[in-house]
Amino acid sequence: MKNLIIIFFTTILLTGCTGMKIEDFNNTSPEFIPQEYFNGKLRAYGLVKDRSGKITRTFKGTMIGSWDKDGVGTLDEYFVYNDGEEMKRVWTLRPTADKKFIATANDIIGESPMIANGNTVMLDYIMRIPYNDSTLDIAVQDWLHLQEDGVIINHSKMKKFGFVVGELVITIIKD
Repeated sequence: MKNLIIIFFTTILLTGCTGMKIEDFNNTSPEFIPQEYFNGKLRAYGLVKDRSGKITRTFKGTMIGSWDKDGVGTLDEYFVYNDGEEMKRVWTLRPTADKKFIATANDIIGESPMIANGNTVMLDYIMRIPYNDSTLDIAVQDWLHLQEDGVIINHSKMKKFGFVVGELVITIIKD
């Protein structure tokens, strides 16, 4: 009986908080159209938090977005961290339906769904990051919210085995 109670409360804790859904942003504005926003040069400023919420790193970066004649987008990202580390990622954004894409990148395992709705874009993916002398695969859910004046507030939760191990907060400004 005691084991059943523990299993019940563990299940409630792990599934009870469903968080945001992309549908929560129906009819919000300004409308986030990836083909328009991720076209041209962007600047980014961000920070990384550990699982306790402590800021462990900051970074700044540039991004350049473009789209080909078939509607496939490329978002070329370059970041420099406060400790001098440099990181480059190139996203490929393939449209699959209206406001839906499949996103891939060099450090992303497999494909990520990317969905735009209202003023928000959501990506859900597995990222491979360097860890000690090896790598670690973590689940990331990115939420990008377009604000007035073309500013995006991006917040991401990073999870391993269902537990939050870190967060990213990024401000993106279109040049």
